[in-house]
Amino acid sequence: MQHKFLLNSLTLSDKLQGNLVNAGIKEQDIHFVTENSADYAGHSIHEASLFEERDLIHSSIRSATVGAGVGVLAVLFVFFAKPYGWEIQLINVILLMLLFTGFGGWIGGLSGISHRNYRLGRYESDLKNGKAIMLVYTDDEHADEAKQIVSRTDAGSRYLGKDSTFDNPLKNEKLEELED
Repeated sequence: MQHKFLLNSLTLSDKLQGNLVNAGIKEQDIHFVTENSADYAGHSIHEASLFEERDLIHSSIRSATVGAGVGVLAVLFVFFAKPYGWEIQLINVILLMLLFTGFGGWIGGLSGISHRNYRLGRYESDLKNGKAIMLVYTDDEHADEAKQIVSRTDAGSRYLGKDSTFDNPLKNEKLEELED
């Protein structure tokens, strides 16, 4: 499970990460998100990956699903309308489905890379105000200990909740555009 914490800043991030590692959480399972990449200078912490920070996977899966639906409609059209006297064969069905599904996924990826991840979009204003989000991938047992460690280490921090690591294409929260 992915557990999210809103931190005041990255000031105590090294100490916080060290305390979590001492509690049994692997260092590679702790990632941080901020508005500016420059915030990571001087810290030995892991920045969130492109897939955690942007809505690339979620939008790609969503658009590929729509593309597959359009592909089914295209196959049905070609099957029943037989434009130019075409006779549809299995290889044509497979190629049309791949074409429309792939194109939909590609378009979704282009859209998703310019948006904050749908799980983090609601915290956009906090990130713009200099706060940071810490993502911890762990089980519920270690998560309870992580909550205590975070509240002791960073007094103004708060637990935002947990989420599945599965990108649900049906989940639709407001997507925030990223600014350069």
